[in-house]
Amino acid sequence: MIKKLLVTAVLATVMAPTMAAWDLWDEFRVNAVENGRVIDRSDSRKVTTSEGQSYAMFFALVANDRASFDGLVTWTADNLSGGDLTKTLPSWLWGQERGDKWGILDTNNATDSDMWIAWCFLEAGRLWKDPEYTKKGLAMMELLKKEVRVVDNLGAVVLPGRVGFEDNGIVKLNPSYYPLFIFKRFALEDPYWNDVYDGSLRMLLRSAPAGIAPDWALFDKNGRLVPPDGVDYEIGSYNAIRTYLWAGMMSPDDPNRRRLLKHFEPMVEATKALNMPPEKIHTVNLKVNDTGPFGFGACLMPMLGNDRTAGLIRSVVVSEPLTGDSYYSSVLAMYGRGWDTGRFAFDRDGRLIFPKGW
Repeated sequence: MIKKLLVTAVLATVMAPTMAAWDLWDEFRVNAVENGRVIDRSDSRKVTTSEGQSYAMFFALVANDRASFDGLVTWTADNLSGGDLTKTLPSWLWGQERGDKWGILDTNNATDSDMWIAWCFLEAGRLWKDPEYTKKGLAMMELLKKEVRVVDNLGAVVLPGRVGFEDNGIVKLNPSYYPLFIFKRFALEDPYWNDVYDGSLRMLLRSAPAGIAPDWALFDKNGRLVPPDGVDYEIGSYNAIRTYLWAGMMSPDDPNRRRLLKHFEPMVEATKALNMPPEKIHTVNLKVNDTGPFGFGACLMPMLGNDRTAGLIRSVVVSEPLTGDSYYSSVLAMYGRGWDTGRFAFDRDGRLIFPKGW
């Protein structure tokens, strides 16, 4: 009997997760998450976004924190999706309306967040061996298909939301909404998403002819980039910075990672010149203003390697606390630092892997 108990204990030790709790997630969870809700305290309305919820789901999954993951899912479904994420994509913005009234502030959705949530469900189902999560992910993928448009000579792309992104054959896209590894993961379940991967890759390259991603880009009915006119289209800033993060975190086994990093070299050079990514950079003439916040630095870490600039940026990023007061920089830092330290990575099919164990 004693021998049997010893064998059982050894097997349990071998099969148990081998990595300690993720200190970055613990810090962020304590400072920015309340009852399953990520609070952006930099906004006076103390808003919660579907973006913040989706990112936190990812971090909870990486940390193997199922209780927090489920709490985030429940809050998101109940408050942003009418109780069921498999039937309604979440509204993107919730917060204080006026006085003591709280609720949805904008009913439109944000498909980048929707894709992250669906991806998290698929990976939660795989890693925690629970088919109920997988079913939810597959259901959200079907809802997302309604937001896909096929643009001639560009291909299949996901509109950023249900409302406001297509007009007389012109589509308005956000390059930072397209982590290509998400489409790789979706394609394991449904080959439909291979075309979306291909169209999104073309969009990323075509939207940045000078190697600088814009915050927003317009494409005409023939798939041509509409010449940028106006700050949204001429400048790469708080939206565009994530484009480099997603590209840098792609698997080295995906040949398009190398292609994208080569294409975006002008942003790397601008970063090296300032020892930090610029807060704003012109997508045509490459003029820059001041340096961006610490989260911007985290976004370039996967592209920079181990040179002097990378070392300087790492020293800044790791010194900053992760809080709701600096919500956006904090979540970007968690992605950049987590990937940089080997806490997580993505394989060539967009699945979550743990170089140092889970």
